Amino acid sequence: MPGMVKHCVALFTVGALAWAVEAPPAIPDGRITYDELSYQSPGQTELPPEFAAEAADHSAPAGGVAPSVPPSSASPHTVVNLTAYATDYQVRGMGVTNDLSEYGTSSVSVSFTPANRNLFHKGIQQRFHGLGGVIWDASCPLGDVLQFELGYSLGKEVLPNLLVELGYTFRRGGLEGYMAKWHDGASHRSAQDVTLRAAYNDFQKGFFGHAEIGAGFYGLTGFYMDFEGGYRFTDVVRPAAFGLDLEVSLGVAPSFSYWGTGVEGLDASRVRVAFLPYSPNGRFGRDARTFIKPWVQVSWTGNNARKITRNLGYTPVDHFQFTLGLDIGWKF
Repeated sequence: MPGMVKHCVALFTVGALAWAVEAPPAIPDGRITYDELSYQSPGQTELPPEFAAEAADHSAPAGGVAPSVPPSSASPHTVVNLTAYATDYQVRGMGVTNDLSEYGTSSVSVSFTPANRNLFHKGIQQRFHGLGGVIWDASCPLGDVLQFELGYSLGKEVLPNLLVELGYTFRRGGLEGYMAKWHDGASHRSAQDVTLRAAYNDFQKGFFGHAEIGAGFYGLTGFYMDFEGGYRFTDVVRPAAFGLDLEVSLGVAPSFSYWGTGVEGLDASRVRVAFLPYSPNGRFGRDARTFIKPWVQVSWTGNNARKITRNLGYTPVDHFQFTLGLDIGWKF
């Protein structure tokens, strides 16, 4: 009898649990549809301004079918860099003597990346870039012609923070134009080249650098290279009225027959220190649209300076330069 009572109690307990737990609903067949989403709180008649544009883009159409929203492309990115003044004119760290340029230089460069950074559905982006400059000595060979550059490149981020670009650049004036016209027989003071460039910039860890290989095919023929690596020290001066970051970089620039026949070796090496002040309120400097960058660079020419002198019969390149400069930039 006690065994029968225990058996009945067990059956009653199982039955009660089965009655208390509901079976899951059946999965519907066919296409799933969605009702129109609302970003409004109860009693709210209008959307907050910050959500209005998003709601307009993602709201469901009539009929309640969820729209197919294409992935949004990156916003346009433009950087304008004004070198207000640099005490020496240099090309990849190779500075010219006072006979070619005595009073320094000023220039403005622009880099524009269109919004669509997924060309051919391969994650490829375009970049248009240009430079206009003046060498402040009209009586010297480099100062009588305004300097400008125009370029175009296609690039892809192959690894986080690592961008690889294939590009083309047209240059007029400057040292390239001078050497092309008077020492390489070009009809104009201009040069053209194609470049392969890899640039790395890790804003969180502070490492940055680039490696560039250029091949000249008009005006100047041959190859040049430019390698640079550096580190960004943050909060060297803690923000009170302002803060200060510091960039330190090392660079070398070899070339092979670019500046003339038999000129092969190192053009120059350089050490550069840039100061990046920023305001705690975010008006300029770190993460702001406006930046100010005073800098100092020390450069030494390599063995190519002697070979250029041998070809030309005079010395156009300084063996050592201590250069001061001030850059002001805007990001949009």
